[in-house]
Amino acid sequence: MDEMETTADVPADVQQVPQVSAVDPDEVAEHNAKNVANRAKVGRIHAVAALAALVIFGAAHTWATSSGWLLATVTSIVAAFMAGVVLSALAHEWGHYSGALLSQSRVTVAEAPVNYFFMFNFDMATNDTRQAFWMSWGGLTGSWGLFLALSLLVTQDSWASAVLIATVFGSALNASLFEVPVVLRTRKSNEFGSELAAQLKSPGVLQFPGLIAGLALAVLLGLWNT
Repeated sequence: MDEMETTADVPADVQQVPQVSAVDPDEVAEHNAKNVANRAKVGRIHAVAALAALVIFGAAHTWATSSGWLLATVTSIVAAFMAGVVLSALAHEWGHYSGALLSQSRVTVAEAPVNYFFMFNFDMATNDTRQAFWMSWGGLTGSWGLFLALSLLVTQDSWASAVLIATVFGSALNASLFEVPVVLRTRKSNEFGSELAAQLKSPGVLQFPGLIAGLALAVLLGLWNT
């Protein structure tokens, strides 16, 4: 696969990156130290984003339940959706990074988030299929782990809480429908980069199942809560 095509077609967290010679201890140490420093920077930004999303959701939810105003209810639903999107993206991305880290993959952490959430490049030229699988499953673990955590921690008592859970569920479902086929095909072809590029040719279509399932769950939970 042409390197320019790979970089253009693949998201930020799996693009190829310039390689650092593994036989040069000084360069490897410098690369690792920069990754640690950049991870701390990105981590602080993402932590603030997660906290802000939760605080805004909590404030809007409290306003809606205490006042009963229609405006407050609509605001709380919008805040819940936004919080679900932000938290889902962060959990998924950090799950990917954790999987890559646990498998000792070659990655380069960005100095700042790319497109708000992407934080690292996965070097497909250096990493093997096993490491790619760890990275992929890590992202899905983050997505479904967030859904499980919020299902246990967020009381279902309003349309806002229903929308929050439904948004996270839809996001996790979309991620699974996108990434699981890539992993399954890679098990046969052993070409993770090629399979990922092929999957990216129809990303829009793959968003509909999660959208529909999320809306259905939001309606069911919302009606249950009222």
